[in-house]
Amino acid sequence: MHPAFANIQFGPFASTYHREAVNDQFREALSVLLEAELLPQVEQPYESTTGQLTASYDDQKYCGPLSVVRNIYCLAFAFHRPSGDDTIEDANLVFEPKTQAFRTPTRDSLYLWTASRQQRYQQGMQAIKELCGRILAREQYEAVCPMCSAALCIRDCSDMFDARCPEGCFKFNYHRDPTTGELLHGHFFPGVKPPR
Repeated sequence: MHPAFANIQFGPFASTYHREAVNDQFREALSVLLEAELLPQVEQPYESTTGQLTASYDDQKYCGPLSVVRNIYCLAFAFHRPSGDDTIEDANLVFEPKTQAFRTPTRDSLYLWTASRQQRYQQGMQAIKELCGRILAREQYEAVCPMCSAALCIRDCSDMFDARCPEGCFKFNYHRDPTTGELLHGHFFPGVKPPR
């Protein structure tokens, strides 16, 4: 097991199935995935690491031989340094007992929130809020997403103002009084997919 991942805590697990699953091969399989997915994303030297792998369905009732969820796990991990941590939280992983390998449940790779990515994301969210303010104030603006530069989808009608990124970076909407056009209340939804 790579030294960066040697101190990952496995569990605690309530089910016998999950407790018995953790052996040297299981640990090594996790290390192989994390070496390939996380280490290349680390931008600065780190001093220490912490992590925990838990079962997403940690009850014996989910662990029967035909279960489709018993091998789904959740990972939290951090590379620590004084200037800020690189983290991954609530990352779903699937263990394949036949191949003794871990994989992500989708085609997406694991995404490490490095200090520079966190900073870019915060700057992008601020730029989005400022852009939406300019749109509502009817100022001149370029209708592109500050995060990914995609052309925004804007709906401006009597009962609703809605601006969203087609790439999923954000959604912003305001309800209007249909008779006066007055803005009543709004919602801002940051995207679920972080910028690369």
